[in-house]
Amino acid sequence: MNYVEYTDIFSRADIIPSAGIKDQLLLFDTFNGINPLEQLHNAIPTKIYQKVSLYVLEGECRLIINGKEEIVKKNSLATIMPENTLQIRFPELDVHYIMLVTYPKLANEIYQETGNTYSNARLSLRHFNSTMSEQMLADVLQIYKEIKTELNGSDYKLREAYIHAMLDALMIKDINIHNYNPVPLEGDSNSRQYDIYCKFLAMLNKQAVQHRNVQYYADQLGISSKYLSFVCSSYSKKNASAWIDEAVIQKAKALILVHHYSLRETCQALHFPNVSSFSRYFKRIAHMTPKEFARTKMV
Repeated sequence: MNYVEYTDIFSRADIIPSAGIKDQLLLFDTFNGINPLEQLHNAIPTKIYQKVSLYVLEGECRLIINGKEEIVKKNSLATIMPENTLQIRFPELDVHYIMLVTYPKLANEIYQETGNTYSNARLSLRHFNSTMSEQMLADVLQIYKEIKTELNGSDYKLREAYIHAMLDALMIKDINIHNYNPVPLEGDSNSRQYDIYCKFLAMLNKQAVQHRNVQYYADQLGISSKYLSFVCSSYSKKNASAWIDEAVIQKAKALILVHHYSLRETCQALHFPNVSSFSRYFKRIAHMTPKEFARTKMV
């Protein structure tokens, strides 16, 4: 399957959001009778780096997630985490929805404010599709409209804090709808160390394909490799090297399982010198060879 990697499809010139803050948060809805995402119908599949929450109010939407169709029906919420390959389709003319696209920096802050971490490497390739109760849907709509009103309204003191509080509430609703456990925060979320930790995880999204050395990331962050590993261990009980290995293996699994890359193509995409070294690396981390992984997922 051909796809575009990490292109911001939601900021295309021909798509007008209902409200938003550039590179932080975009809102889309059909309340005014216009389908703002209509231009994305049958667009090229794109690997996303944002968190996408799609609430279907009427009708149904078809999403192609990692090459497989997912139907989001009336009164349902679909949440697509970073690293998934997404294609949006709206086959029904009467479909009504609201959608939030949350960028990594803001997502980090929202998870932090609720005592959790936003770990792209740990949440990658996860997506959820759940039915909402009438009460939950009413709560979500009220919070969404409040956020949209504030974003489109005049600026005032503590406006950003108020919007954050609304986003915190919406994220908690989403977690309850899907009934999944977020990654708990184990360290001080207000420290410079936490900022380093979040920046490191964000860098892994795009750079783990080419860089598997802790020193590279430490240099980019202006700290020592020893200190970077200390910071990672403080927040996740896993050092920087283990995070890098996990990110690389996640990408390898996605290429094999989702995009149907051959072993040689995967090896080349991840910049390993040869298939043999890649297979040894994969087995050391995943405890099975790439071929064994491919076979188990085909059963």
